[in-house]
Amino acid sequence: MQSFVFFILISVFVSGSSVAEETPWQAEKINQHILVSSSTQDGIYQINAKMYVHASPDEFFTLLETTDKNCQWIANCNTVEILNNTIDNTRYVHTVFDSPWPVADREMYTRSIHEFSADHQHLSIIIDDISDSYPAHPRRVMIRDVRAQWSMTHYHNDWYELSYLASADPGGVIPQWLSKQLLKDSTAITFTRLRERLHADKIF
Repeated sequence: MQSFVFFILISVFVSGSSVAEETPWQAEKINQHILVSSSTQDGIYQINAKMYVHASPDEFFTLLETTDKNCQWIANCNTVEILNNTIDNTRYVHTVFDSPWPVADREMYTRSIHEFSADHQHLSIIIDDISDSYPAHPRRVMIRDVRAQWSMTHYHNDWYELSYLASADPGGVIPQWLSKQLLKDSTAITFTRLRERLHADKIF
């Protein structure tokens, strides 16, 4: 059986710490193709990213299948390891991220459940945290309370909307302003690289 990984971009660096107040969604247009928004809801800092791609859910799925062999398109990804793929629509994954000095490297353990629509025009991926079942590395900080969702839906002709919503506790001690900025930057970088991969060798 081929192995693949579903991950959350929110932990490419770190997410923002929880705060008491709620804030409306603030959108930041990365370029003409990618939109990244952030908000604090119920004391939890969240990130949302969206773009339109000339690639189908099956093509996106195929790219994810090989992420454990090559994760360079994910910002700061060091390694991805498939822990268990014996259930057809479920994957247990360990991911390690490099962080810029003086921030410690991060790791996370997640479970991902995916579902295609009958015509494969829609793909949904739900990701949750399973870090409590695994020991932390002595030189890394464990990312916890991971919650994320990918959604890919047909838009027009051969174009699809790919969206992503996620939150997590980055662990460690990092200034909130820094964690939020790193999160936005890493999400933008990853979505840019993802779009380039999905559009490689295509003419449209």
